[in-house]
Formats: sequence, structure tokens, C-alpha cells
Amino acid sequence: MHLSLVLSVIISFSAILVLRPLAVNWGLVDTPDNRKQHSGNIPLIGGLAIYLSTLSTVSLHLDNKHINLILISISLMVFIGALDDRYDLNAKLRLIAQILIASILTFGTDIQISSFGDLFGFGEIYTGPLSGLVTVLAIVAGINAFNMTDGIDGLAGTLALISLLAISFVISDVSIELLIGALTASLIVFLLFNLGLFSKKNKIFMGDAGSMMLGLVVSWLLIVTSQSEQAIVAPAHVLWFIAIPLIDMIAVMFRRLRKGKSPLVADREHLHHVFMDIGLNSRQALLFISSISLVFGLIGFLIISYQLPEYITVISFIVTFIIYNKLLSLRHKFKLPK
Repeated sequence: MHLSLVLSVIISFSAILVLRPLAVNWGLVDTPDNRKQHSGNIPLIGGLAIYLSTLSTVSLHLDNKHINLILISISLMVFIGALDDRYDLNAKLRLIAQILIASILTFGTDIQISSFGDLFGFGEIYTGPLSGLVTVLAIVAGINAFNMTDGIDGLAGTLALISLLAISFVISDVSIELLIGALTASLIVFLLFNLGLFSKKNKIFMGDAGSMMLGLVVSWLLIVTSQSEQAIVAPAHVLWFIAIPLIDMIAVMFRRLRKGKSPLVADREHLHHVFMDIGLNSRQALLFISSISLVFGLIGFLIISYQLPEYITVISFIVTFIIYNKLLSLRHKFKLPK
């Protein structure tokens, strides 16, 4: 395991150094606009580097049907994401591609959401013949949840890192642990470049290729953790490991629909935008949101450890969502002193 992590770091680091100068020729750069407020054209190769590192490391050490299917799925996801980074694909076309890729993973591995668990204390809720459809929709939701968090430096990567580490504490499958380890090591290397910890001039973004890939992997791992034959976690409880991206996505889409807008059209209504609107800089917003995500992950771990009933998670999520929406509606009344 330790050797594979070192290999992942080396490949990720090398891929970034090789791909970064090629990004301009390929047109894989992020240009500032009204919604994107960074300086200069930033290479969108972080996701490609994470993918190449994870694919190489896992392929060299594993030959497992389920792992092979997740590798095929993330390969397709990264391809679509890279096309989106380059050509800014239509949102509906991107959604169709996500559904097809999620379907390959869902029906190929045959690991599906067969039960929502005992959400209300009245008995287990089964999905029956709709299990495949429910699973595909859940994966697509996870893909877009992480994609929507990729608005400030380090956020999507850090939230994915927290999710992966949380999952690693409750899963015992060696092949899954290797996948998580390789992805985690690659993510850490990416974050060093993304946050400018090496140097500002070597800054990179992960792009849609990266954020959608992370959403796909995290969503599938949560389903494996709560639905496979080795499942040891109640379905509702794993939501704590993806709480920030999930709650933010649902809240943003809810507000867009209420305003008569398409839920797929990008805007500046996300949590990181809110924190910056009230006076935080991007680094402060990153630290604040990441801290909340860590707390949510810890809550989930404690609930799982003490085997508390699932209705506690359901009630907590509903209360959190209500508070979240209320605070968002009042955000214009708050302004931090400079």
C-alpha cells in the first residue's frame, strides 16, 4: 500500500509538470469572466493528472471486475469533462453523458441502492424494481454536487479528500482502500499546485474533468459502503460524508427553480460565493467550509460508531437544510468589517 501511494504521488507530480505546458496548445485553460474572478488563464489539467495517476497506480496493483468498471467509468467521465473544459458542452448533453456513464457503473457492477434503510422508524424502505434508476440518479446527483463546489481554489479537492478519508474509516475492502489511497495521494499533489503552495505561476485547476470524476467515485463508494454485500453502514448515515456538496446543490437548484431558472445554469449562489459576498476571501472561505465538512464527517462517524437510528440523520439533515436556506436568504444583511 505504501509503495502504491508513493507511485501515485510521483505519477501525479510528473503528469502535472508534463501536461501544464501543453494545456495552452490544447485550449485547456480557464479564462476569467463575470462569474470566474481569478487572474490570468489557468491550465485545466488537474483532473487529468489525478486520473492518470489513479488509473496507473490501481491498474498496476489490481485486476478486479468492479474496480475495472469504475476505472472504465472514470475514464469516460474524464473524457466528457475534458471536452466540457475545452468546448463548454451544452448542459443537457453533459447530463445525458453522466446518465449513460452512471448506468454503465450501476448495471455493470450490479451494486445498486436496493434500500433506503429505516428512515422514519417504521421499517426498511425498499426500492424494488426501481433500484437501478434510483442508483443512476444518485450517482448523477453526486457528480453534479461536486462539480458545483468547484468554484474557489481547493474546495472541490478538499471536500472530496474529506469524503474519501471518511469512507476509508468505515470500509474494509482492500481493493477499495487502494483506490481511495491512490486517489487521495493524487489529490494532495493537485492541491499543492492548485493552492499555489509550490509557486503562484504553476497554479492549475482541476476542471470539470476532475470535479465530475471525484463526484462519480465518491458517490459510487458511498453506495458500495451502504448497499453491497459487505455493507456495514446504514444508507442515510453515509450522507454525512457528502453533506456539504449535497445540501449546497439541493439548495441552489431549489432557489433556481423558484426563480423560474434552469437548475443546470451556473450562477454565483453557491456556499463559497455566499461566504465571499459577506467579506471572506477565497482562502478563508475554503477553511471555513472545509471545517464544516470535517464536523459533518465526524458527526457521521460518531452516529455510525454508536449505531444510532437513521431518523436522527433524516431529522438533522432537514433541520440543517432549513437553517442553510434561512441564512442564505439573510446573507445580504451580513457584512464582515474589512
